[in-house]
Amino acid sequence: MQEYVALGVFALVYVLIIGRRRFKVPIWAAMLIGAALMVGLQVTGISDAFRAVNLEVIAFLFGMFSIVSALERAGVLKMIAVRMLARARTPAQLLMIFVIGMGALAAFLVNDTIALLGIPLAVHVARHARIKPAILLLALAFGITVGSVMTPIGNPQNLLIAIDSGMQFPFVTFLLYLSVPTMANLFVTYLILRAYFRKELPEALERAPAEVVAEEEGEEEDGGVYYNHRQARLAIYITIATLAGFVISEFLHVLRVADFGLSIVAMLGAAALYALSSERTQILKKVDYSVLVFFAAMFVVTSAMWQSGAIAIITGWLPDPSPADKAQSLGVITAASLSLSQVLSNVPFVALYDFVMTESGFGSGHVAQWLMLAAASTIAGNLTILGAASNVIVIEAAEARGVRAFSFFEFAKVGSVITAANIAIYYAFITLVL
Repeated sequence: MQEYVALGVFALVYVLIIGRRRFKVPIWAAMLIGAALMVGLQVTGISDAFRAVNLEVIAFLFGMFSIVSALERAGVLKMIAVRMLARARTPAQLLMIFVIGMGALAAFLVNDTIALLGIPLAVHVARHARIKPAILLLALAFGITVGSVMTPIGNPQNLLIAIDSGMQFPFVTFLLYLSVPTMANLFVTYLILRAYFRKELPEALERAPAEVVAEEEGEEEDGGVYYNHRQARLAIYITIATLAGFVISEFLHVLRVADFGLSIVAMLGAAALYALSSERTQILKKVDYSVLVFFAAMFVVTSAMWQSGAIAIITGWLPDPSPADKAQSLGVITAASLSLSQVLSNVPFVALYDFVMTESGFGSGHVAQWLMLAAASTIAGNLTILGAASNVIVIEAAEARGVRAFSFFEFAKVGSVITAANIAIYYAFITLVL
């Protein structure tokens, strides 16, 4: 009966997440409740729960969140966004910047972070440019989802795949095989949105977007975002060094000179930041600890689901992917990602499906299948609002500013077209190239 107890707990977590407004329970707390119930109802033991927490992922997220916190604190992210917006001369160009520009940033600075950066920009620019806010918010949501596919640090599910797959060059491999289709998909997404909203976009911009953002910057009361040139340089240098370190560490590992994984490099970058920055306390305070709690709890929940046999019930309607049949495995992985991510959301889905992949015999040599899992599970976030946490972030943050974002059906209507195009490009590219 343990598998049904586990399913019941998971269903409760899902209900709490879906009804978080009504129940006033944040997502991280819902997952933490699930983890506590898994232990309390003896689906998993306390020692097993501690062992289930992937400290490598937690360390990586803390390191990257620290670096992003420094970039945000010093005003670097805002500066980059303003410079991108300064290039917009028409509504179509503005739309392109929110899709392609924000998408490119999401690939290297985590999509949820760029969501929080882009929301106030989208709201203020839309108001002054006489553009319906939902258009730019949709462009932001779709753009950061697509852009985050490109690297193992673009979103949490990619990081899980990079670690669980055991692939030797995760950072280089993702960039090598997913950068081209991702850039193509960003452009295709922009074209679809432009065609879809062609009647709602004004012919010209009444005011320059960068000017609007500059005014909004000056209106902030507490100076929460400002430009600190010394801290900005330090944050930029450490960010560049960390990104370079991801690539260098992989070559050092292959040459057997040193063994530095993604998490170690991220923590070294964070250590340098806290050692050299004079604003270490403020940076530490702005780290998103709720995400770390969410992941620690999620590992406990998914591990308990696997131990109890509940995962087999969830995925039982799909055939297991076969390492010996590339076409079959890519098809099954894509179908599972698109469907189950709508029920579980893409991060918990990947955490669960990694067990299925490894149990089915997929290892470090099955690069095509792991990359298809990364692409399909991420792009599943463009099908419905529930497919990715970043969609929920966009909606909640926009509504907190008094702006109606978009409904479930508004998102799904254009999202279904974008998802179909995105998946077709990734599937064709991975099938032909790998």
